Amino acid sequence: MIKWCAFCAVYEQGSYSAAAREVERSRTTVREHVMMLEDGVGEELFVIEGRNAVPTDVGHRLYPRAKILVRQLMEFRQEAQASFDEKLESLSIYYDSMIPLSLLSAIETHCSKAYPRMRVNWLLRGRAESINDLLEGKAHLALMPVKGKTHTEREVIFTNLGMIRCGVYCSSHSPLLEYNKLRITDLKLYKQYIHEDHFNTLRNQLQVSPQYHLVSSSDLLLSLLREDGWAMLPNDFAEPLCQQGQLSQLTVDEFVHSVNYNICTFHAPASEQHPVISDVLAYIKGYAKKQLS
Repeated sequence: MIKWCAFCAVYEQGSYSAAAREVERSRTTVREHVMMLEDGVGEELFVIEGRNAVPTDVGHRLYPRAKILVRQLMEFRQEAQASFDEKLESLSIYYDSMIPLSLLSAIETHCSKAYPRMRVNWLLRGRAESINDLLEGKAHLALMPVKGKTHTEREVIFTNLGMIRCGVYCSSHSPLLEYNKLRITDLKLYKQYIHEDHFNTLRNQLQVSPQYHLVSSSDLLLSLLREDGWAMLPNDFAEPLCQQGQLSQLTVDEFVHSVNYNICTFHAPASEQHPVISDVLAYIKGYAKKQLS
């Protein structure tokens, strides 16, 4: 399997160095695996042109089948691993900071009742790392905001859970609160805070002001927001802070409805066969039907 993975990586990345970074192996190791494959096939699969590895005619013909073979072997390995580990000692769920806390708490409550001896690990991660770790078996489920497209570039299964509503928020003493009729052009005059992960995922929906500041930490973003500027935040996340007097929600004239985005669950194909993971997925879908629009 390693030889075919190396071949596909070189074909897709266009060089041995880039393929080595993709599969997290040394360039020499990747080259050796491709050479072993070439010895078995009896033909060269790539020719080197400068720093690029250019597929030969044989390489082009083998790639589509090799890609299918690699995917099937990975799914087989994942299902085999799942069959030997029916009783999960721990469940690793990756999530994004824009996922409603009420949803995460509900999942935790369900798992505590249904599987009291199972440890649930809640790990804050970005989308790319989540997809990679799902396929490598390091994570079981991921809850992420949806990009402009819901499908992924890699073989994971997603379920669109529904819509999350966001609002525009500022500190309780912000000058923005003094506007009788606040417009987007007014927001552009003030500093906007955007979470770094959301900037990479939902930039077209979230960025308004040219004076935007990227922040990696949700806690730091809130701390900064209490002093000045504004941010688009999920209502579920921001409303308790408004009730405490820390933040205020702004009414923007052009926003007849709140700003919305969708969230999805992601999991590896083999995970559907595991009774615990399939049960948690079913619970999440049931919750989404009742609570998410």
